[in-house]
Amino acid sequence: MTAATGMREREKARVRRELIDAALLLFERRGFEATTVQEIADAAQVSRRTFHRHFPAKTAVVFSHEEDVMSYLLAALDRRPPGEAVFVALRAALRDFLLDDAELDLRRRQADTARRARLVLIANPQLRQENFTGAFGRRDALARSFARRAGLSADDLRAKLAAATCFAAFGVGLDHWVAGADPSLRSLYEILDDAVAAIQHGLEIPAATRGSGR
Repeated sequence: MTAATGMREREKARVRRELIDAALLLFERRGFEATTVQEIADAAQVSRRTFHRHFPAKTAVVFSHEEDVMSYLLAALDRRPPGEAVFVALRAALRDFLLDDAELDLRRRQADTARRARLVLIANPQLRQENFTGAFGRRDALARSFARRAGLSADDLRAKLAAATCFAAFGVGLDHWVAGADPSLRSLYEILDDAVAAIQHGLEIPAATRGSGR
């Protein structure tokens, strides 16, 4: 990569971040439906055309962090030793990704964006449904990563089921984190790790013992 190319990529990333920040701030203040693309562009001091070079629509702004985070997580998963089983590797990748001291400021920004975007999703059921549909690509990318690690075919049912279950766990974990009082990266990691561990070790919940009063 040349110096000029690197500068262009950094500038592109900067504008993208500013558009996301401007959009989330407007969604928080005015509501998602009441906010227009032009208002987001104006707040970020760019043209509407520049907005559309980064995002096809304002809904894409809310979901964009999930694409970014998934790419980082998949890269962390690929760096894990090949001999690790799928859920062992995933839990370690979550730790490596979320608790990396070398990228602490970036991870904090990503976590803040994820928290704010999740609040927008929670307040807009239609957006949440669109996010569910749009997550298929990210889920399939995780399934392919699992399949490669396990030496399975790309369409193996177990890899697809494991990835789909992990995505459900991530969603439940994120909602739990957003509703909690601790917005730290450590808290997010512990919640997501507990969620994946529950899948790894089995989700059976025993019945209450008789006489427990419940």
